[in-house]
Amino acid sequence: MNSAPAQPVLTQANPYSGAAGQPLAQGPSGPNAFSVIAPRAWRGALASAGIGYGAAFVVALLTVALTGLLTGWEMFSAGWLVSGPVQLVAMATFGQLGASAEVEYIISFAGSVTVGVLPLLVLAALLAGSYLSSRFVGRGVWQGSSALILSAVSGLTLAVGATVLAAVLPVQFPDLQLGIPVGSTSAASVGSFLGALVIGFVVSYVARLQATDGWSRLLVRATWLPWGTVRIAGLHLGAFIAVLAVVLAIMTPLSAADEYVGVLPVFLLTFAINAVVIGMLGAFSADLSDLDRVLATLGGASNEQTQQNLSVFSDGVSGYIWLIVLLALILAVVASLLLAVRRNRVRPALQSWLATIATYMVFGLVLQLLGSALVTASMTAPENASASGTMGPAAWTFLIFAIWGAGIEALTRFVAPVILAYATPRAIGALVKLSGQERLLPVAPTAPLVPVGTVAAGAALPAAGAGYGIDPATGYPVTVVTAAGQPGAVPLAFATSTMSPATAKRVKIGAIIVGAAALLIIAASVAGGIVRSSVFGPQNVATAYLDALEKGNASTALKLLESSADAGDGMLSNDIFGLATDRIEDAAISEVTITEDVAQIEVHFKQGGVSDSAVLKLTRTSTDWLIADNWSVLNAEPGRIDVYIPTRRGDVELEVNGMSVGTTKDDGLTLPAFPGTYEVAIPATDYFEESSVTYVVSGLLGGYGEFESSDDGFTATPTAEYEAAALDAVNALITTCLAAGDAASDDCPNMGYISSYYSNVAYTLVTAPDLTVDLSYEDGGLTVSTDTYGVVSMEYDVNYGFSSEIRHETTENYLTIRAEVNVVDGEVVVTSIY
Repeated sequence: MNSAPAQPVLTQANPYSGAAGQPLAQGPSGPNAFSVIAPRAWRGALASAGIGYGAAFVVALLTVALTGLLTGWEMFSAGWLVSGPVQLVAMATFGQLGASAEVEYIISFAGSVTVGVLPLLVLAALLAGSYLSSRFVGRGVWQGSSALILSAVSGLTLAVGATVLAAVLPVQFPDLQLGIPVGSTSAASVGSFLGALVIGFVVSYVARLQATDGWSRLLVRATWLPWGTVRIAGLHLGAFIAVLAVVLAIMTPLSAADEYVGVLPVFLLTFAINAVVIGMLGAFSADLSDLDRVLATLGGASNEQTQQNLSVFSDGVSGYIWLIVLLALILAVVASLLLAVRRNRVRPALQSWLATIATYMVFGLVLQLLGSALVTASMTAPENASASGTMGPAAWTFLIFAIWGAGIEALTRFVAPVILAYATPRAIGALVKLSGQERLLPVAPTAPLVPVGTVAAGAALPAAGAGYGIDPATGYPVTVVTAAGQPGAVPLAFATSTMSPATAKRVKIGAIIVGAAALLIIAASVAGGIVRSSVFGPQNVATAYLDALEKGNASTALKLLESSADAGDGMLSNDIFGLATDRIEDAAISEVTITEDVAQIEVHFKQGGVSDSAVLKLTRTSTDWLIADNWSVLNAEPGRIDVYIPTRRGDVELEVNGMSVGTTKDDGLTLPAFPGTYEVAIPATDYFEESSVTYVVSGLLGGYGEFESSDDGFTATPTAEYEAAALDAVNALITTCLAAGDAASDDCPNMGYISSYYSNVAYTLVTAPDLTVDLSYEDGGLTVSTDTYGVVSMEYDVNYGFSSEIRHETTENYLTIRAEVNVVDGEVVVTSIY
């Protein structure tokens, strides 16, 4: 480094000297660290904590206000504008927002839930405000232990303020209308206090060191740390997070996930960090195994997976996710270029492998922390139970970042030099500034910058002490001539190759081949992923199935189902389904979730003008050519209509829209049908009029019980011909019984008193009865009864057993009848007499 110019020596009156500069008499001990701190420094330490908290509060207030506007203030009240920002600041210092509730429902339940998520925007504002205020507010004599003391004061003030405010200004939920009395929630905890204490102390101490020469002494002690690699890794990952945050902020309101717009102001950077992890071939993990264990003890465990990982290799992930992978690769190459520029083609030592890998591994650990969320729940009644779950980057994320660090180091050593050899001076100049290398290229004011190659033939070479470097303004390689004895020789220039022409050619060809292959693989992966998700995704099968239901195409719908039904069964024909009314309409897909080979798709539709929704489940049956997935609908078996007809009608043929759908068996029939309204009819016969019932198969998932019918069931309305036939059948019975002369038969009507002493009974009809026909209590039957009595003359021989004399007698009796008449095998017959 160039030697710094001499600085004027500042003199200051000794506060411990007497008049005329004479020292005071020494007491038993000298001044301590507290006594040398100026009062304004104490005030500055307190003020810096307040300014840092104020900056965080302002950002939190804007966040709460924006969140409320995006969600329509459904969960907010006026108090949220104060308590909400206070709680966000407490959460930014690693506090957990907790809530408790007690419910009286048959038995008493009491429990609590805590959520720990870092609002990174608020945390960034807190760090920036604390840093700037600590560096510029209340500046005084900050030497050694005094800087530690003032930083501790700032940290303690911030911790006390953040925790106390969070405790006294909890969040209230007056408008949730959950039916559960949720208590006030606060993030004030030991965690928030310690987090604020550490943040306030560390940030203030670093700021005060940078404002004094203590920072340079600290850097001298830490020269072994790879600060250049840290700078470039921070630029690399910071740019990656920023780009994805902007993309999420733009795309979320325009996508199917627009319901998450309301939480973006709080969790935008958290989402972006997890997207970066996925793009760098890591995974987002949701581990709820502990929660599942507790639910199992309470009898509420489910068969769902307790731990799920989402990565670019997960089934059903959109091919557009591979664009994030492509961006990760591009940024990795840029980071390698920056590292190469930073080193200025100085041959890197073996330790640089360790430095780059360790740097990215540490950044991976930091992003694991910042991108994670912790949820804990506990129940104190009716029994004690607790559970916790984590969501965020998977536990092995730091190893993935370490691998990326190794890859970037390899690119820096073997690929970046080839790219830089063909870079334009302006591009190299931009890389120099971005990498911070221009601070490491000292140029003596008296030394001219001579472009390489401009020295005339035969001219003397630069004197000892001359070196090659980069002009930060133009990016051109230059010769730096330094004064004799003046330090400042610089590393070799970028254009100075350390490889032989043959080696450079091989490296160039290899880099082109590897780059072309990598681009081809990436392009194929992106294109294949996009085609697999967009062309062969489950949403297309679901859309085709819904379209078939809307258009009444039963055969196409059946092909898309894993159903045991066949086309033409029941009402599963295009002719019948096509004429059904009130089929589903305006069907739309709102959300697609894929887990392994099962997809769940939320569908919204209308049926009969009424809005409804359902979740279709699809299963992947096979995959052709690596990308052509074959899906079938899993849970939408056609609905079932149970048809029952009047008992006395027997087995009849049913029709829908004039087409036969089958013959009943044992007075009933089950018909499969897709959603719609159907008119099921029993055709008219000689003895019965036509009867029909309207059935409405409602809902998208089918199954038994998923239908409704009209209030009226099938009827057996007799025709005039049936009634006449019934009268004829009864009159024929009366004639037969009169001719038989057997008045005691159960199959004949009542024609008077009869005794066992009677013999040779003969009847003569004197007056025929008036008969009426009524519907029987059994559907499909008729009742024929006497409206007015008939008169019958009965002649008989009688012997009561007192003598051998037989007398011949004649008497008149009333004729009454009540008969049940039904159609049996197509004939009208009397089936019973009362």
